[in-house]
Amino acid sequence: MTMRFLPAVALATALVLTGFAAEAQNKQVTVRVGWNPFAGSTPITATMQQEKLFEKEAKKFGYDVTTEWPQFTAGGPPANAAMVAGRLDIDIDFGSAAMVPRIKQKVPIVIFGIQASHLSNAVVVRPGGAIKTVADLAGKTVGVPIATSAHYTLASVAQYQTGKSLAELGIKMVNMPPSEGIKMPPGIDASGVWVPIRFMGKPLGTAELLIDSSGFTGAGTRADSVKQAWAYPEGYLADRLYLCAREDFAKEHPNLLVAFLRARIQAQKEASANREKSLALANEWWKLDPAVAAQARDTYPENTNIRNAPFVLEYDALAIIKTSEFFASIDAIDKPLTWAEIKPVLMAAAAMQKAAWQEGGSEPSVAAMEANFKGANPTWPDLNIAGGAPVWLWDETPNWGERRYKPGPFLMKK
Repeated sequence: MTMRFLPAVALATALVLTGFAAEAQNKQVTVRVGWNPFAGSTPITATMQQEKLFEKEAKKFGYDVTTEWPQFTAGGPPANAAMVAGRLDIDIDFGSAAMVPRIKQKVPIVIFGIQASHLSNAVVVRPGGAIKTVADLAGKTVGVPIATSAHYTLASVAQYQTGKSLAELGIKMVNMPPSEGIKMPPGIDASGVWVPIRFMGKPLGTAELLIDSSGFTGAGTRADSVKQAWAYPEGYLADRLYLCAREDFAKEHPNLLVAFLRARIQAQKEASANREKSLALANEWWKLDPAVAAQARDTYPENTNIRNAPFVLEYDALAIIKTSEFFASIDAIDKPLTWAEIKPVLMAAAAMQKAAWQEGGSEPSVAAMEANFKGANPTWPDLNIAGGAPVWLWDETPNWGERRYKPGPFLMKK
């Protein structure tokens, strides 16, 4: 069969593995990878850095790579500006709440993989207080970073638990960083927080879990309402940390995205095989109590090898669509994203992901990815991470992604 008769993704994969590699011989390239050292994926990222795994994989394609690791801890806008200006080539630690404005604003990026899953945000309250259920938040004041994943979690939990919006419940929100919210300052009845801060309340003695985005409560039970959620059995919602590359960089150096994914896969294997070492590497940045650090590590299933496929799957795409519905509901954007809008951003790097998967022996299988990722670790006795068919099968899978869609909890804008 000649190349002109190959399907588009198969042809692109062939070019990634052959023609582009030939052009890349002996190239010296500086690659700037933006990251957040306080993200839950740091055990993997720090392992990649220490072992220079990206540099090793890049050599297989004829590249001598010098990697710079600029830090982005202030959210998506600074990274967006760096991408637009051509000062950043890859970033790895932004969730669906950052992907929505990126796609809406047409920031020139492609999504080429998944760095971490199960971003389990939480709602916390004062220990021994009167708030025992989500319904008890009615009329109360909640400290939460507005228009972030923590806000999204709070609103989702309220809708599924009570059938009412935050406004209908009379909840007053105060814009507050989780690092302050976990201290439960005067005037605040509850807070919306994320990992690792959600685990710091108990050692501080200031806060305890009310409920998290997975549906688990402070009593150690799981709320029945989570079974009605679009992301069940994962939780009330699904969120991810996405691997993104500047569009021009992806076009010029597609094999470096393959190399990065292969390095990312190897780093996960090493980090999960030696959890204490990788946790120590991460905690050089986190500087957390060891028990809190371990809980933060365990929350992300990649760190304990429960999800072992850093490729964009159907639920990873659906997470962006559903997050955009929340942003539309609070008028942060004019209307939710469509599948047509996200497809170019995802499909641009489909061939690179398929190539990285094939280089790893086509493991895990497509069937395993579609069956979700299930497992347990010391902090989470039952994790079930939503998967689906990989992005390179989009055009071969009827209604890829859309077939997983469930309505709610936020109404589409009219």
